[in-house]
Amino acid sequence: MFSINARGRQLRRPATEAPPAAEPAAAYRPRPAGVPTPPPQVAQPAGPVRATPEVARALLLSGRMPDELIVSGALRLNGEQRLRELPRLLECTHLEVNDCSTLELLPERLRATSVQAARTAIRELTGDWLVRESLNLSGCRQLRRLPERLTARSLDVSNCPLLTQLPATIHLTHWLEVAGSGLTGLPSGLRVNIHWQGTAVDERTAFRPEDLKAVDILNVRNVTRRRVLLERFGLDRLVQEVGGLIIDRDRDAGGERQLLSIPLEGDEPIVALRVICPSTAHTYVLRVPPHLRTCRRAAAWLAGFENEHDYRPLIET
Repeated sequence: MFSINARGRQLRRPATEAPPAAEPAAAYRPRPAGVPTPPPQVAQPAGPVRATPEVARALLLSGRMPDELIVSGALRLNGEQRLRELPRLLECTHLEVNDCSTLELLPERLRATSVQAARTAIRELTGDWLVRESLNLSGCRQLRRLPERLTARSLDVSNCPLLTQLPATIHLTHWLEVAGSGLTGLPSGLRVNIHWQGTAVDERTAFRPEDLKAVDILNVRNVTRRRVLLERFGLDRLVQEVGGLIIDRDRDAGGERQLLSIPLEGDEPIVALRVICPSTAHTYVLRVPPHLRTCRRAAAWLAGFENEHDYRPLIET
């Protein structure tokens, strides 16, 4: 009996099984006159296939998938919808398979300088991966698992919501991008710079924003990092904790609404309209441009009107 591996490839017969009985030789039949003799069958060469990037690309897109492939350069297959899998063992300088929406199987053993595999259909990565520089898996929304033996300089798993943990044996040397991923922490032995949308943050900001305080945001001097903290903290919570200066107030169908301003050192102030939904009685805090000075103009801007006189809602919900 033959066994089938996860990729559907046929494995060798176990050594313990008895060899199959020899089939009887077919009776000799002379070839009719005029019928050409077929060419002899040539066995496929054992070992890895070595190819240039052009030959390797044509080979993979033709569906003739070798088990092992060594490419003497960069393998670029971005956007190829015919590509469903890559060889089980692959070596190349740079691998680019961004936006291959039908690509589900990546190598079990990969050696490359960099890998760009964003927005593919991969669900699980297994085996042994060595990427000397960057590994980009962003936007792989079905990705749940990374290889147990994974080494890379940097790793981007942003917008991979089903990826909830990293392998305990992962080795990263520079940075890890986690914005929009399902990660809730790092393995205990991993020491790496954490990025959120390209900005360096600490573990609390990345994984435990509920532990942040408003003062943590107001005391940050770096404008870019403060904006990331504000995104993670939430505008509603900020207004609830620090209040704000009331620039204007009026009433609509939900009741009183207020235009608030929170000054920030070295940055434009946060200006937000606080309104009450007339249907649910829920309070919303919505950020608006800092130059707006009245509630009505802020409400018009939120509705898509530059001129507040054009904003005439018949029903407010």
